Amino acid sequence: MKIKRRWLIGSWVLILTLVMGLAGCSQGADKPSAAPADSDSAGQTAGSGAGEPVKITYSQWGTAEELQRVQELLDQFMEANPNITVKLEGKDWGSYWDGLTANAAGGTLPDVFKTSYAYIEKYAELGIYKELDGLLSAGSFDLNNIDASLLSLHKYKDKQVSLPIDGNVIVWYYNKALFDDPKTNPQGAAVPSLEPTWDEIINIATKMTLDKNGKSADEAGFDAKSIVQWGMSISPGSSMDWFLEPELWSNGAKLVNEDGSLALDTPEAQEVLELFIDLTKNKKINTTPAQIEGLGGQVNLSITTGKVAMNPGGNWNTTNYKEAGIDYGITYLPKFKTAQTVVQPAGVAISANTKHEAAAYKLLSWLAGPEGQIALAKQGYSLPANKAAADTYVQTTGEANQIFLDTQKFGIISPFTAKKTDLVWTYGEQALKLPLAGEGDLQAALQDLAAQIK
Repeated sequence: MKIKRRWLIGSWVLILTLVMGLAGCSQGADKPSAAPADSDSAGQTAGSGAGEPVKITYSQWGTAEELQRVQELLDQFMEANPNITVKLEGKDWGSYWDGLTANAAGGTLPDVFKTSYAYIEKYAELGIYKELDGLLSAGSFDLNNIDASLLSLHKYKDKQVSLPIDGNVIVWYYNKALFDDPKTNPQGAAVPSLEPTWDEIINIATKMTLDKNGKSADEAGFDAKSIVQWGMSISPGSSMDWFLEPELWSNGAKLVNEDGSLALDTPEAQEVLELFIDLTKNKKINTTPAQIEGLGGQVNLSITTGKVAMNPGGNWNTTNYKEAGIDYGITYLPKFKTAQTVVQPAGVAISANTKHEAAAYKLLSWLAGPEGQIALAKQGYSLPANKAAADTYVQTTGEANQIFLDTQKFGIISPFTAKKTDLVWTYGEQALKLPLAGEGDLQAALQDLAAQIK
C-alpha cells in the first residue's frame, strides 16, 4: 500500500446487491476447499507442476515501473512452470478497485489477484476470495516463515483468504546533506537517534527550520512568514492510517474503537492531536497543507526538495530518494511512550470462481513462498513478508536496510474494517487535514467525523 495513492470507493450497497448471486453460488470465504481442483489439469495436486497447459490471469495495481517488476517475477514463475501461462492485467490504484468490483459483479474475476489488507473485509463480504486454509494444508505451505501479525491482517472470520507478499513499514527519514552543511544547519543540530522521542525531534526541527535570513525558529527575530527550510513535513490528517494511527498507539490511544467508532476523544488521543497542531500553527516547524502542495504534494518525498530536513515515509521511498540523489538517514518513527509503526502487507488471493484452482494456487504459493519472495527481494524494492527472503533482501539493498526488517517488530495490529476504511479514505482527510494543521475547529471536525462513520 503506497502512501501516494488516491483512494476511490464505490457504492457498496449497490455492488453487494449485484453480487449476491455470485457470493451465494461460488465457493467464498466461508466455504473452505479441502483440496485444489483444476478443470484444465485433472488430477493435478496443489504442489505439483504436472498437468495439461493452462492459462490464468493475474491482476494487480501499480505504476508502469512496478508492473514491469511484476512481469519479471511472473516470467520467472512461468520458466519454472512451463505448463502454466500467466497473463498480467495491471491498472492504477483507483481503476484497479473499481475494476475488481465490476469483475465481482459480472463473475469475471482474475484467477489470482493482489489485494490490500485494508480491503479484506469489504471484498470478503462480496464473496470474491477463495478460502485458502484447505489449499495451504494440502500443499504443505509453511506459514511459520510469515509473522502471525501479517497473516491475521489477511484473514476474514478467522479464515485465511490471502497471503501477504510484502511487509512494508513506515519509518522516519532525514536529509543528511542538510545536517552536514553549516549553511543549512547553522546551530549544528544532531541527526535523530535510532529511537527518537518527540521532544528530541521537536528540538532538532526547531533548529533546522530557517527563515530567509538564516535565523532558526528558536532565535529572536525569526520570520515565520519567510521560511525557506522546514525542520519536518508531516500531515497527520491526510496520513491517518500510516502515520497518525501508530503515533496514537505510541501514546496509548487508538484511531478507532472495537466497534469501529471514532476513538479520538480520549485524553491520550487529544494530547497527540494537540501536539501536531502546535508543531504547525505555533512552532512553525512543520509544513502547512498549502506548503506541502508547493513542495510537490507528498510529505513522504519532502526531503527530496532540499527544503525539508525530516519526514516519515515507507521503505519503498528509498528508491525515490536515490533517484533524487538524496543522501538519507533512517530511524524509527518518533515516539510518545513506545516505538510503533504500521506494517502494510499487500497480499495475493485466488478468485472464488476460478476455473483453474490448481494453477492459481501454484502461482499464489510461489509468489508468497520462498522462491517468489527471494526473487522479490532481489529486486530490492518491496520488503518481503516471508522470512526466508530476509537475508537476500539485506544482501541486495545493503546493511543499512536491515532497519526495515527490525522495524517490523514495532508494527501495530489494527485490522481494517469497513467503517475504518471509510474513515481513513472517504471522510478522514477532508475532515481533519486542515484542523490538524491548526486551520479550523478540531473538536467540531471530530464531532462531524464521528457522526459520519456511525
